[in-house]
Amino acid sequence: MIKTTFRLSVLALVGVLLATLCLNAFPQAKVNLVNAITTLPVDGTEYASGTVIPENSPLPIWYNWIDTSGTQVLYYAIYTTPNYSYPVPIANLVGQHFRLTDGTQVFIASALSGLEVYRDLNGDGIPQSDFAMGESEILYFMYTNTSDSFSMTPVEKVMQNSTPHYKWGFTYENVHGFLQNAGTRLGVDVSVVLDRIGLSYDFSVEGNISKLKTNFEIGKVAELTVHDSSQFSLEGLSLALLYATATYTSKPYSTYVDGQAYNPTTAADSAVEADLAQVQVDNVEAYDFVFGGNYTLHRDDTNETHQATVETYEAKAVAVTLSGIPMTIRINPINGMGFFRNKLDLADLFGGSWQSFELDYETSSLIYRICFPAWDGMQIEHDPVYVGYILSSTNGSHANEFPVTLVFAASTATVVALLALFSILKKRKRSAEA
Repeated sequence: MIKTTFRLSVLALVGVLLATLCLNAFPQAKVNLVNAITTLPVDGTEYASGTVIPENSPLPIWYNWIDTSGTQVLYYAIYTTPNYSYPVPIANLVGQHFRLTDGTQVFIASALSGLEVYRDLNGDGIPQSDFAMGESEILYFMYTNTSDSFSMTPVEKVMQNSTPHYKWGFTYENVHGFLQNAGTRLGVDVSVVLDRIGLSYDFSVEGNISKLKTNFEIGKVAELTVHDSSQFSLEGLSLALLYATATYTSKPYSTYVDGQAYNPTTAADSAVEADLAQVQVDNVEAYDFVFGGNYTLHRDDTNETHQATVETYEAKAVAVTLSGIPMTIRINPINGMGFFRNKLDLADLFGGSWQSFELDYETSSLIYRICFPAWDGMQIEHDPVYVGYILSSTNGSHANEFPVTLVFAASTATVVALLALFSILKKRKRSAEA
């Protein structure tokens, strides 16, 4: 066991060094993509999909752009070219820009920042996690930073009951996950391969209300490798998806959870169950995060070939404070978001004067978990909804709680490349043993 831990530590150290070298070794000239662009078609384009090339990066960005009814939606996903030598990194975000009736611009974005494996000891469906007190039901943090392949569905416009719907998606195939002990955060305890992580979206506007329906699929665990002598099993374990959000506007804003003011920096509780989280800008209702509802779990009956049993459970959601995230996580930028930094110049995208993006947990307007009490490593599907109030003039009933700041969390490419390298080394070892 000592030898295994030492070997993993050495691999991690070497990986950190080599990851930086690898990312710097592939100049932009290596990316040769047909119809790739350097700036988004933001002027006069109702909807578009394609590739944008970030500066000084070997990895292109797949974008989906929608401009309709006075609001704009932007989706980014990083990917690799077919001749690229490394696995496909996993990083994506979705954001919406709109104006209030007084012309105030608002930009709100959301990104999946990590997966957490927990054991629901008290049966309430959510992971109790007060790391400031050293107490948590979260057993592992799962880093899903690499995949073997990908596919994308360009945005298309579909009419449903006379209402335009804009739909698109991105799927990562054979996703490599690396589980780290939530308490020690040393080495990799367990490696898994998920069938896929699929993300699809449906955006529509009726009157002054926009709806962004998200649908995600977490594939079943197809492979599992334990790197120590423990008798690890996914049976009886639950899964949580940790999200961070950004709110950027020129006026003071406040965040509320089920009608109560909520600040992830100062709230006393480490987590508060939520059916609805809301952003108000200068006392005006601007944006809702609609949680709850049911999720679908596909469970195999036996080891024989049978159609999977489809089960339905209630999804739980909690708004999280900084005390509910370990210091080793929250002091780091969010996974993969650093890839998009150069393509998130809000002044270029939407005009006007904006502050530069500063992406970290400490300034996030809302951190939340979507929780799936029944998991066991099986396939999960769920579809939360984001609601924007375009040109809204409805006065809220709450006072402002804290001043304007740009909030979103992001990560550097080093962690992504490190795990990509770990995946490659593991594959090579398997090939050598074969």
